[in-house]
Amino acid sequence: MNRGKITRLALGIVIVSFLLSTFASLWSLGMLSRRNMQELNRMLAARIYDTIVGELAVPVIVAETMAHDSFLIDLLAQEDSLPEETVINSMKTYLSGIRDGLEYEAAFLISDSSRRYYSADGLNKYIDPANDPYDLWYDEFTASGLEYALDVDNYEFSYDAWTVFVDTRMEDSQGRLLGVCGVGDRMVKTQALFYTLEKEYSVKIDLVTPDGLVQVDTDESRVHAAVLDDVMLDPDGEYTYQRMSSDRFVVSRYIERLGWYLVVQSDGSAARSSLLNVIILNVVLCLLVMVILMLATRIIAMRTIALANASFHDQATQLYNRRAFEEDKAQLLLKPMKTDLVYVTADVNGLKTANDTLGHAAGDELICGAADCLRAAFGRYGKIYRIGGDEFAAILSLSPDRLPEVQHELEAAMEAWSGKLVGKLSLSCGYVSSREFPSENLTELIRISDERMYAAKEAFYRRSGIDRRRT
Repeated sequence: MNRGKITRLALGIVIVSFLLSTFASLWSLGMLSRRNMQELNRMLAARIYDTIVGELAVPVIVAETMAHDSFLIDLLAQEDSLPEETVINSMKTYLSGIRDGLEYEAAFLISDSSRRYYSADGLNKYIDPANDPYDLWYDEFTASGLEYALDVDNYEFSYDAWTVFVDTRMEDSQGRLLGVCGVGDRMVKTQALFYTLEKEYSVKIDLVTPDGLVQVDTDESRVHAAVLDDVMLDPDGEYTYQRMSSDRFVVSRYIERLGWYLVVQSDGSAARSSLLNVIILNVVLCLLVMVILMLATRIIAMRTIALANASFHDQATQLYNRRAFEEDKAQLLLKPMKTDLVYVTADVNGLKTANDTLGHAAGDELICGAADCLRAAFGRYGKIYRIGGDEFAAILSLSPDRLPEVQHELEAAMEAWSGKLVGKLSLSCGYVSSREFPSENLTELIRISDERMYAAKEAFYRRSGIDRRRT
């Protein structure tokens, strides 16, 4: 199943689950309205729970999607073999798309091997948990073994503003740690949501850790300072109701997806009067979350596809580029040589003459024409790369017995080609098959192919009576 189908399936499951949860909540709401004050307070807490989980689940989904994005996984796996500037620019483009496209405060990735801290602004720093207190969270999170976790902390790259981070573990296909990625949202956004709910329902809302330490509160002075040690916190995920006094009620529930507890304190006076608003807002929230999920999934998918295409394709010819060639070459060198592998080196003849006499537009036309001819002849058998200005390579799965037929197809394609600025096209090619040299690896086959290509080019210029030094 390809990535697009998996994304659509996951989105469908989330939407259906949310709809079922919402409809179940609405049905329960009507039942609770006819019960006593205890049930009405639980109903109010359930409404607040759905709202908060709906808001905070979205960045968790985004962070999890990033952690499983094959583009990021492959980029980290190749981090040491790629130029630092290439890695930094790729990370910056990807993370800025997440941050700006979804309007987060931060989008980040930390490489476990290089200890680089990448963000939407590029390479921010190298983390050092042993000496920098800002970085202690990294070792604590990776040591925990958790797939993801929420963390409230000061964001050192944004004036130390309180930020709710979603930290997500990244692993390769063998389960080895690659790093940590995620997003961060300014706490003021969550506080604004809390303030609205508190004002509407006359309640006090907190998110706390299992030991009662406040993580999110509309009063920032309580964050990481206040402890709700008199509130019962049940880890089983059920609503726990406490009557603290004649006019104070507390309802709490564990939010498994966040790893925190929701604590709602009220006097119950607004429970009945807000019933109709709860139902309306529940429906609106359902629609809003579905739209956000669809937009987030679409943006991430489009960004991933665009970055992958831009990173591995030559813009002028749409063939694979040098980076793709080096990565494929590295992968092939790790595996036993295939018996039907054919490597081709190709070089455009007379490009300098075309550039000098007809202009660079004519030279570009020759390069694009060469790409079209190579694609027409070799495209069915493997990958074609533009590895230099007028240099091309192809790695094909092709029986040597069929090689003359494919060479003839290339000759026919060149013979039929005619450009607007240049009348004809010629390529010098070097061909070599793994069956010819069964004991050699790909590097040696490339060397042999290059030698044959240069020999073909010398023969071409001799036949043409052209001084190659002048072309």
